[in-house]
Amino acid sequence: MNILSKILFWTFTILIGFLNPLFSVALVVVYYLPKIIQDISQSCNDIQDNSEMNSFSDDVLEEMK
Repeated sequence: MNILSKILFWTFTILIGFLNPLFSVALVVVYYLPKIIQDISQSCNDIQDNSEMNSFSDDVLEEMK
């Protein structure tokens, strides 16, 4: 989003908030939802990567010592 569209979005959100605050909250949730989902999926992928890296078999652990 460029700056003009951000200004228009937040102005529209504030104006709608005066008419019906629930619509305003819904617009903010929709605005931030893709980033929230991306962060959650990224953290889940990081956790899976870390668990794969730390799961060595016993013979590999012995060789590493």
